[in-house]
Amino acid sequence: MANTFAPNGFQQYQGTGATPSYEQTAMVIASGNTTPIFLGDPVVMSANTTGVGTGYINQAYGPVALTVGSTGIATSSAGTLTVTFTAATTSTSGNLPSSPNAWAPPVGSYITITGSTTSSGVNLNGTFQVTSSTTTTAVCNTYGLQTPSVTSNASGTVTCYVPVAGVFVGCRYLSTSQKKVVWGNYWPGADATGDVTAYVITDPNAQFIVQTANSNTTASAVGLASVGQNISFNYNDYTATGETNGNTANGLSTFFADQYSLIANSSAGSASNSFLPFRIISLANYTPGQTSPLVSINGNDSTTAYNKIIVGFNNSMMKALAGI
Repeated sequence: MANTFAPNGFQQYQGTGATPSYEQTAMVIASGNTTPIFLGDPVVMSANTTGVGTGYINQAYGPVALTVGSTGIATSSAGTLTVTFTAATTSTSGNLPSSPNAWAPPVGSYITITGSTTSSGVNLNGTFQVTSSTTTTAVCNTYGLQTPSVTSNASGTVTCYVPVAGVFVGCRYLSTSQKKVVWGNYWPGADATGDVTAYVITDPNAQFIVQTANSNTTASAVGLASVGQNISFNYNDYTATGETNGNTANGLSTFFADQYSLIANSSAGSASNSFLPFRIISLANYTPGQTSPLVSINGNDSTTAYNKIIVGFNNSMMKALAGI
């Protein structure tokens, strides 16, 4: 049976503990964070406008393509590499958090550069870890000494990858309007007196079932050839219309595993696949050599678009990168 587009985020499939709650970690959402977080949403550690963590969490976002001018990449004799970019916004870079502050590349995130050139022939392409930042610059101290300093004459493709902190599964907070503690499967972005206690799956061995789709072109089945690759997520499918970031009617995530981030489709190059947040472990309910008995249930036909897959953490705060 052909699958239909109906994502509901990352639902735990396996992990430490027992169903339905498995192992969860208490984290904190700032009461002033107006961005909702839904059941099954990946989350990231919040950062301020200098990239330093605040101790809070935000709804996660996919790879951030940075707009960098031709001379926007430079090294120094101190061994730093600095990328200067146009401030990223939700309109240019997807579901970036705008609350409680504008986005800056978090310290510890990764910058990949492909296709850049210099007049001297020095190679500035590669992957670098952010050590400090602002809303328009990212500084990496992993380039190595470069004397004299070098500036790019073409910036190529520059992308920022942020480790996920886990997957959100609910919260509790003191409701301002109801004047009592409320337990919910999603954070609505308002109505809390004081900060919000969030429950997050951080188990490095956790596995999740998630529907696939494509944010850039018509989706096709994600098959066995993609098992072992890493994958990102999105909520805006290319062919469907009217998608929203989360479903406020039931509190469920609308994120899907984004086929466009696989190696064959990535404009950032195959090396960047190593820094995506999730790793494809298997196809959902796939039965080798025969038809799955669940093929009639949406998402379980592994031969058609919008099939479901099983993923685990790759680029996460609790796990070293698996790579490919």
